Amino acid sequence: MATGGRRFGAGTDVTASQFTTCELAWTVAAGDATVIPRLLHDLHPLVIAYFRARAKAAGGTFADADRLALAACRAILAELTAPSGADRPFLRLAYTVVVDAADAAFTNPRAFPLTRLQQEILILRTIVGLDSRQTAVALAVAPGRVGVEQHAALSSLRAA
Repeated sequence: MATGGRRFGAGTDVTASQFTTCELAWTVAAGDATVIPRLLHDLHPLVIAYFRARAKAAGGTFADADRLALAACRAILAELTAPSGADRPFLRLAYTVVVDAADAAFTNPRAFPLTRLQQEILILRTIVGLDSRQTAVALAVAPGRVGVEQHAALSSLRAA
């Protein structure tokens, strides 16, 4: 079976089209390269959105952001297929690769009234579209802290 024989729910076989992005990632990590196009189809727009947000804040171009997003997707795939790739949640793995590449490429010349964590939460929640639980996993913080920091960030921006 192409999905590695995974079963979800009441004994129902699940096809690759029904997988979430995280499930697709772990299928790739398990050695099933047939789902790589689907994983990239789901992952690439999210990575582009993140890089474009960081590029805009730093005065970069969307063309630069798009090139970096493609390179980051390749790096994520390389991490997934590495022996230690399955040692952490996929969202955390992907976020670490993406944020490291963005930090290397974009420096933010403007001072924001937000902490780095608040900036990242706003980007992940409002631009990338992650829910609070996914954001917490990506940032390795408690889910409750995501809500508190998001509220503080929005309050700070309103007051600025």
